[in-house]
Amino acid sequence: MDRRTQRMTSVAAVLLVIALVGGALWHFLNQLEGRLQDKIGDTVDRRENPLHESAVADAAKKVDRVLFRFEYDHLYQADKYAHSAGQHPDVKVLAVTGETHWQTGVTLVLQVTGHGVEIGADRSVINESDEQICFRIQLGPENDTRDDDIVCPTGDPVPVTKDPTLAGVDGRLTSALQSAGSNAAAVRAAVVGLQLDPAIRQDVAAREGTVGVALRASQYDCILARITAKGAELWRPSHTQLAPGEMSCTAGTALSSAFGKYPH
Repeated sequence: MDRRTQRMTSVAAVLLVIALVGGALWHFLNQLEGRLQDKIGDTVDRRENPLHESAVADAAKKVDRVLFRFEYDHLYQADKYAHSAGQHPDVKVLAVTGETHWQTGVTLVLQVTGHGVEIGADRSVINESDEQICFRIQLGPENDTRDDDIVCPTGDPVPVTKDPTLAGVDGRLTSALQSAGSNAAAVRAAVVGLQLDPAIRQDVAAREGTVGVALRASQYDCILARITAKGAELWRPSHTQLAPGEMSCTAGTALSSAFGKYPH
């Protein structure tokens, strides 16, 4: 084979390879475009669905409550944001990035169960169902922004430990303490007998014939009690009093002059 024939054969081989690669690339891009168009079409159809729009509106109200709690509790750290959001019913934290509000900024992705209801012209319910709606929350470092009804990312939610609660404990505690009287050992036994969630911190102390009790489930969920010969008194300090750096939820506070006094 002379050089001219070899050169033509090599060129033909190169052109064949280019044609094969080009064909494969065209096929791949064509399939990708089709999938993207299908996904966009599905998203458009989903967002134009009255049932979906209703679910988004319901989920958005729940996100409003999450954000209100952030501000009410003066949160600024990423882990605190995630923990607080995860305490709300129907809310899961799918992702959290950043460290603090004013330095790096914090980004949260939340998955929220929204209840959608489609109403007919006669105001009757045509259909209703729950949907998982996702939101992106950007907190700082300069501005706070929010994107509703984004495409939910894949992967498991961020694990968030649920706080225990003192809801419904007040009446049971009052009854138990009245029976125990102002005896510290009897008060401790009465509190143990309530069989509260082990995550609830229990504190009992006595001074000069008075017994103080403190139950704390979370930063802002606290019951203080004082038991004397006259009986038992219960008090729940205000949200402001329980803020970090303010009043401590301890038996010592129950025995102090601060017991039962709200800020003016």
